[in-house]
Amino acid sequence: MFGKKKKLRKDLPAIDLRKKPVKRLFGQTKLVATTKREQRATKKRLMEHYPDRYYVDDLYEWNSISGRDALSWIDDIEAYDALLGE
Repeated sequence: MFGKKKKLRKDLPAIDLRKKPVKRLFGQTKLVATTKREQRATKKRLMEHYPDRYYVDDLYEWNSISGRDALSWIDDIEAYDALLGE
């Protein structure tokens, strides 16, 4: 029982916690970055309702997914190579 993790479902979309909507003038909304403290608090509330979901955040926990895709490092190398090549 101790330390047993629930099985996460890969068929459900991940919940993104990196940005939050903020009201602006004249009823407009804007997405701003959230702090790690806000991400933890939001994740704690959401885990009560959705315990089997993945979360996109910057916390590096067992059910977290990083915001970048797996092969984005190739784009970084190509951009660095293009910068030095010219």
